[in-house]
Amino acid sequence: MKKSAFYSDILFSFSLVGIFTLCFFRYLRIALFPALLLAFACGVLAATANGAWLQSKRQTLLLRKSDEEEKQKLLLHLALLSDEQKTVFFQKVLSARGEVKRFSRLRLTTKEEFFFLCFRFKPLSADEVSAVYRLKTNKRRVILCGEADDSARRLCDRVNIQLCEGERVYEEVKTAQALPDAYLGDSPKTKRRLRLCFAKSNSRRFLTAGALVLLTSLITPFPRYYLIFGSALLALAVIVRIFGKSPQTPQAGTR
Repeated sequence: MKKSAFYSDILFSFSLVGIFTLCFFRYLRIALFPALLLAFACGVLAATANGAWLQSKRQTLLLRKSDEEEKQKLLLHLALLSDEQKTVFFQKVLSARGEVKRFSRLRLTTKEEFFFLCFRFKPLSADEVSAVYRLKTNKRRVILCGEADDSARRLCDRVNIQLCEGERVYEEVKTAQALPDAYLGDSPKTKRRLRLCFAKSNSRRFLTAGALVLLTSLITPFPRYYLIFGSALLALAVIVRIFGKSPQTPQAGTR
């Protein structure tokens, strides 16, 4: 579907520029055959430029989407780990900062920092922050969590506790090259791809692609195939809109 929309955009830009330049060259009283050649060349240049721009934009969006999905899987994975497993995992991650010692479960220390691990299926609360604050230490306190509520963030600012939520935790783990090879709670790829492909939110994309393909049939000398595939995409848009379901994945919370 996405490739159909991509090619439809390229064909649209080619047709738009080609038709406009053909009319413009004929207005300048250029003979039909040279005008067709020039219009074709202009259309190809416009389609090439548009295709390069769309491809670059698509790659950027895919990278952002990929990072966001990876982050969500990591936070879910951390929330599902036992306290002992979380401690061992972050002892490895934080070793890039220097020697990391284990103080107790969910508590790690370096020469200058004291780390508290709090990965659950609910946001970090102000009460949990106050418990961290009451622990006597001369080191800088750092809380690693998936998400914190507003009261917890305000309290961290007031008592000078560094708060690292989902985005920063993901960057820390990725920088340390410690992302898990397999995530807990991650569904099989084939099943997940089918669920995402037929999600209800994709109905608009199928509709847009189908409409573009059908419009293309108006300007092509071989409209039959465009009519068939365009109609199929429109029918698929209706089916997905009625019977599709939005994919829902349990999350450990992130800001």
